[in-house]
Amino acid sequence: MDPDSQSLDRPRDTREHHQDVINYRNRRQYSTDSETATDNTHRNTNTDIGSLLSDRESKFSTFGYGQSYPYSQHYTYKPTETLELFPDPDAPEKIVRHKNCCCTCKCREDKAEPVYNQPAPDVRSVQSPESDKNKDKFTIIYDQWVEWSGDTSMHGIKYIFHGSKISKILFLIFMLVFVGKLGWQLMESVKSYNSFPTGSKIQIADPEGPPTVTFPTISLCSHNHVTQSYLDKNPGLDELWQVIDSWDEKRAREIDFAESRWSKYSNYTYTQVLLDGGPDINNVMQCEHFVNECYENEVFGDSWLVRDLTLAGNCYRINPEGLLKGKGGDYGKLSLKLFADLNEYSTTNKEQPQVGFAVQFHDHEQYSSAMPTSFWMSPGLIYKADLSLLREKRLPPPAGRCNDTIEYNSYGRHEENSCLAECRDDDLIAKCGCVLVPPPMPQNNPSVEYKNCTLQQWATCGISAWRDFYNRYVNSTRTDKMCHCYPACKETFFKASLSSSILSGFYAQNHVAKLPAGYGTVEDVTSNLVVIDVYFANTQETEIIEIISYGWGNFLGDVGGVLGLFLGASAFTLIEFAIFHRDVCLDLHQQLLETNRKVEGERRRL
Repeated sequence: MDPDSQSLDRPRDTREHHQDVINYRNRRQYSTDSETATDNTHRNTNTDIGSLLSDRESKFSTFGYGQSYPYSQHYTYKPTETLELFPDPDAPEKIVRHKNCCCTCKCREDKAEPVYNQPAPDVRSVQSPESDKNKDKFTIIYDQWVEWSGDTSMHGIKYIFHGSKISKILFLIFMLVFVGKLGWQLMESVKSYNSFPTGSKIQIADPEGPPTVTFPTISLCSHNHVTQSYLDKNPGLDELWQVIDSWDEKRAREIDFAESRWSKYSNYTYTQVLLDGGPDINNVMQCEHFVNECYENEVFGDSWLVRDLTLAGNCYRINPEGLLKGKGGDYGKLSLKLFADLNEYSTTNKEQPQVGFAVQFHDHEQYSSAMPTSFWMSPGLIYKADLSLLREKRLPPPAGRCNDTIEYNSYGRHEENSCLAECRDDDLIAKCGCVLVPPPMPQNNPSVEYKNCTLQQWATCGISAWRDFYNRYVNSTRTDKMCHCYPACKETFFKASLSSSILSGFYAQNHVAKLPAGYGTVEDVTSNLVVIDVYFANTQETEIIEIISYGWGNFLGDVGGVLGLFLGASAFTLIEFAIFHRDVCLDLHQQLLETNRKVEGERRRL
């Protein structure tokens, strides 16, 4: 079949184009008139056919209506030569390259001058612009994918488009499996990241400057709330106090404050009884720091020991402002001598199994009334307390659960136990209008007025309200949260390791002369004296820091690991992929513009 009669819809290879050139040379005709006219002015004019028909690897020239012919040869021709691309004897028009034509144009055989801007007749089947548009989109995207697969740094994807059919199918299956596994692994990583898992980091911090350590505030609470001598001075108060101090709800309801023996105490407050009848402050017989008495230490001044009223009775705070500093070991020892005064124990407290003191080591911004635990220290023993300083730092939500919005409350520095004590007071005020003992720092909660409960209020309302709060709080089957209390984001602890030994007879003998009035034997010493030596093993501080165990760095590491393992991709691959999508979008946009221009040109022609 003559190549010239082939449809231009089918792409033609290089050999066919070479044959076109040969056929063209054999059939070319010369127009004598036009040749004579043009040879005089354009003699020796040579035109490179490569300017019309470019190399396959570089450009394409358009003949007819959009058909591309790759050429890599040069051909010298005369300006009025007729290149007949549509060998139809009935066709009135031919495509010619005229001397005055700047591009391929249509000229009539009987005219020497070209007819400009007249497209050659389109003998191809006409397709709808929309179908050409969709076909071009698919071709552009596919060609871009093929090109990108060969250039990308992601391994394996190029084998889906290059190679034998079997290898393409196998690599496509492998790719789908790996992409599925990658998606599942990424979902697990996202779940782990969004759950904010936390862990703890422990580090040892040495103090700056000279090695010193800050001593804790030491709270000493006597197990005896009110002395027996005070109760004896107030007839009827002893029996009433037994009911009040035992928190016996049933017996408290039976008390008739209209009776004369109890009516005069109906307006007494719990704190008034503690202040007037509590143990003497002189029961702290001695406080010695290394070789100096505490009251002689310039650091303290007159405030080395203060009273603290709590639900547990009279307590005393040593080093209340946290000003005392010392060294580790024996060089920083703080020695305390306490007198239990068993002869003054009330009837209620004599029935309790413990005697002596409850001792707490804590930060100076905390108070014993908000601390749930303490060390019991009984008379006749010497205790050694080895302390270590521990600081905890917690994370606020969403990773942690500490409350970083409140720093202080009515019980000092905000922490979980002080928040619970404040919640209890709020509940008592709501039900009874008063509290048994006001908090130590009520100015930190100015919206609440803390009134002291009288003995009558406490007996008729307070005890039952307190027990109801306690039962509701400790009820583990509750589904609602009673008090919204969370740990502090920063908290200081003094961890104590205790050891004890019996006071020797010689030591007791030497302290007989130092006993208060009414005591004068060695047995009185061993039955009432408590000795506490407080040490710091070293001056180092231990910090426990809550950290996110699976953070952004871990997430990126997992994502990068699975991308590299299953797809051989990296961060540069993501950049390449973004550039690839940008190029595809630009090409599609350009193709859309060209299609619209073609449609608009076709409309104008018709």
